[in-house]
Amino acid sequence: MTDERYSISQVARCFGVPVSTLRYYDDLGLLPAAERRGNVRYYGHEQLRRLALIQRLHHRGLVSLADTATLIAEDPPADQPSGLQVLIASIEAIRTRIHDLHLAQQLLEHLLTCPTTDPVRECTHLRTELGQVVDQALTALRPRPPSRP
Repeated sequence: MTDERYSISQVARCFGVPVSTLRYYDDLGLLPAAERRGNVRYYGHEQLRRLALIQRLHHRGLVSLADTATLIAEDPPADQPSGLQVLIASIEAIRTRIHDLHLAQQLLEHLLTCPTTDPVRECTHLRTELGQVVDQALTALRPRPPSRP
């Protein structure tokens, strides 16, 4: 059975990415080497499966491109984090994003149901919450008092 090949432009259309992105992934070594006929790159099922993995991890914003490279590398350099460390850090980053989105959702729902005429400017609850956020941000900027011996 022969492995059917698809041109880089066909693959770009199928996966919804620019051709330049595929070339970039190829040049970085994220994809197994593409077959070249003249100036056109052709991809088989092995490259398409790897591209699908990259799409799921990186393109959807779950993992950085560097972390994606670490996860799919066969022999990652010793000075890079392990795949397990990358996964743990990525999961924590996703949890943080989910938490932040949940807070944003709560705020929008409150603004939607707030009885004041202009909730963005008049809502006491919102003003109190924003004051707390500002206080936390300023606390992080202020130097800590010197500790006593």
